[in-house]
Amino acid sequence: MGFFDALMGKSKQVNANLDSIFALSSAAITLQVSANLVPTNQAAVVFKPASGAAFANTESEFQDVLKEMNDVKVSVTTDSFRYRWVVIDGQDLETVVTASHAVNRSLEDHGFSPQLLCSLYPFTDTTDHSMVYWIYLYKRGTFYPFVPTGNERRDNERELSLKAVVGTDLPIETDMQRWFPLWEIPIHS
Repeated sequence: MGFFDALMGKSKQVNANLDSIFALSSAAITLQVSANLVPTNQAAVVFKPASGAAFANTESEFQDVLKEMNDVKVSVTTDSFRYRWVVIDGQDLETVVTASHAVNRSLEDHGFSPQLLCSLYPFTDTTDHSMVYWIYLYKRGTFYPFVPTGNERRDNERELSLKAVVGTDLPIETDMQRWFPLWEIPIHS
């Protein structure tokens, strides 16, 4: 970044530490013991598709990589906001974390990181069977909990308590204004 960029208020985009996604596997132990949350062995990568052959080739490439993973099932949907969801079902949390990392990495490596919105990882509460989602903000390299309660409502108190439960096991998003809700989640347990 040059002097004039700094004067004009422009900042250099910092690439997220994509490997921080792998912290979720170890945090899952804390979540199970301290919050009764077990992973559903699913994940989703959410991005805004771009037009053009380069993006289509990138999508085809990561879908081919996912097909090579024998213990992964993949489906792709588009929501009403035209975001694409690559939904991954696997045998265990480590598998879906690895598969979601591959999708994120492929988009990043081909220059489509601005298209990435987030990745999410659902967990089930063993006490009441409610869903809790851990959302990874690609551009920030951080996670936050999302606890929907139905009718486009969320349980903010529970989200804050889950933040406290994981402590330093996960890089948590400190700016709570970035803890945005996702209402049309195409993952069903």
